[in-house]
Amino acid sequence: MTMLEAPRLPDRSSAPRIVTASASGADSDRILVFGDAVFAPGVSLPDAARTMAENVAARSGRGVDVTAVPWSSWSGQTLLSAGSGIHAANYDVVVVCLSGSVVHSRTTTTAVVGAAEEALVLVDQLRPLLAPTTEIVLALAHEEDQSALVHALQQARRDLVVLGVDTDVVTCTPPLFLEVVHLLLEQQRARAGSPQWIRSTPQRVQDRYDAIRRLGVVDAPADAALDRMVQQMTELFRTRGAAITFLPLGRQWSAASVWFPRGTGALQDSFCRSTVLHSGPTVIEDAWDRNRPQVARRGRIRFYAGHPLEDLDGTRVGAVCVFDPSPRGEDAVELDLLRDFAVLARNALYRR
Repeated sequence: MTMLEAPRLPDRSSAPRIVTASASGADSDRILVFGDAVFAPGVSLPDAARTMAENVAARSGRGVDVTAVPWSSWSGQTLLSAGSGIHAANYDVVVVCLSGSVVHSRTTTTAVVGAAEEALVLVDQLRPLLAPTTEIVLALAHEEDQSALVHALQQARRDLVVLGVDTDVVTCTPPLFLEVVHLLLEQQRARAGSPQWIRSTPQRVQDRYDAIRRLGVVDAPADAALDRMVQQMTELFRTRGAAITFLPLGRQWSAASVWFPRGTGALQDSFCRSTVLHSGPTVIEDAWDRNRPQVARRGRIRFYAGHPLEDLDGTRVGAVCVFDPSPRGEDAVELDLLRDFAVLARNALYRR
């Protein structure tokens, strides 16, 4: 399973340095982590998020996206403020860590109890922004045994999972925490209205427009990294064409393309406008097949395979795609690998 580098938001005085790391695989899960109590001390946030994604993916056999938000339960900052701009409804599991920021501050038991009570208020403020079935994990980190407090909190709040994390022995992401997250994801997928189901439905168009505007990629000069990427895609998938596209209001913008020129294209000629409607890949074996009236014949392209291109919190802004003038079967493209290119393209956008 390939691990993909974690990008971060550009440094801004008004925004936290949020990072997202991804593990390869289809049908990915999304985890949002506030704080660092479940990460090994001294490990950078991108590396810690990447390790968590890898460990959860190894248990689930699916792709995983982990978004990590630098937040401290002692700072007085609300979760809403720390995660400002994040579409929290896109996440399956939200983890709220009670610990000192970065260095895992050692404090008194009284201080931990007070922080736990305050955190419950913060969680309640966050809850309306989540999907109805999103699971919340409260990770209580302290150097002393907190089992009694964990038990009391769990009895009082059946709507979330409370876990104790021993900061004296944390050298990696705790196995118990990883197993609990995995079990929550598996249980959640069996429910109606899960975040996974919500992600598979069309997102708000305005959210896409806003995310594209923040990226600042439309009408921008050619990007050498994206140009190399689409060339690699044609070679790897053995197709005539490949593109990295965005769908702003009223048009399609190809930031990089092989076979067709980069730049603006007509929206009515776009296969990618169908790709952004759901979270998984779109494969059209033969666009000229008269037995598939739902697929309009579009010029010279007959075979198309695309995967949504997302920003850091899962808002779909466009697609990475390969296409060819000859029809092909669905198994002609390794879809997990196509998702990897979507993640690589996302990372490249945030490194600009």
